[in-house]
Amino acid sequence: MTTHQVRDGYPNPWRIHVRGHPARRESIAWREALRDAVLHAYPQAPFPPPPAQTKFSVEVIFRMTQKDLARPAFDLDNFAKPILDTLFTSLNVTRLTGVLLPAVNDTWVFRLHLEKIQVETPDEQGADITVAWHEAGTPDLTHLAGD
Repeated sequence: MTTHQVRDGYPNPWRIHVRGHPARRESIAWREALRDAVLHAYPQAPFPPPPAQTKFSVEVIFRMTQKDLARPAFDLDNFAKPILDTLFTSLNVTRLTGVLLPAVNDTWVFRLHLEKIQVETPDEQGADITVAWHEAGTPDLTHLAGD
């Protein structure tokens, strides 16, 4: 895991802990919970854009009850989209987008790590999100694979 630091006035990484039932697709309540978690962790959000062509890596650990984990329709890829669309901007999303980095399109996410873990109670459900940035010119992010 990346050590928390500040470079050029930006936290690196940003760590966001949101609680509530992770939602697929366009749940406004889930996206509002993401926004609120960002503002709780970083009252100064949204942040100005980092230098051009900065790459981002995003790690999301979805915290789910056994009941949800047993459902066949709980695909990781469906849970990732609302998170990326909320934290970054996306051309096809108009509401609750860019709450962390409004001037950064989610196409600059070059590495996405997703995981589901079991929690015992619905109160523990949610997602633990880490967003790290990597300077422009970083050739690739494969060195992060062991994190």
